[in-house]
Amino acid sequence: MPKKSSETAASRKAAAASPEAIDALVNNLADRPYGVGAVAAKALERQRQTPVPVVKAKPLSISLPPSVIEQLEDTVRDNKRSGEGPRTISAIVREALEAAGYRG
Repeated sequence: MPKKSSETAASRKAAAASPEAIDALVNNLADRPYGVGAVAAKALERQRQTPVPVVKAKPLSISLPPSVIEQLEDTVRDNKRSGEGPRTISAIVREALEAAGYRG
């Protein structure tokens, strides 16, 4: 059975908040990260204040003899299967360059 119109929520009037109460609530909630606890919010704020420079590697194309490419691919495959060592040709080349004295 439906409720009488006097018993429904639509008929109730909401209490009007004072402008001071609204301002206090806005100031309290301003700049607060959504869904993050107080400790995490402080850590997030510190992280925002200290920018971390991002250094991206540039792509490079080289030509190698087929036998060298085959050896590199075999090494990568073995490293992936064993779970040890560099797992990409780029990583192998990077390690070889660092061993030769080139630093990034």
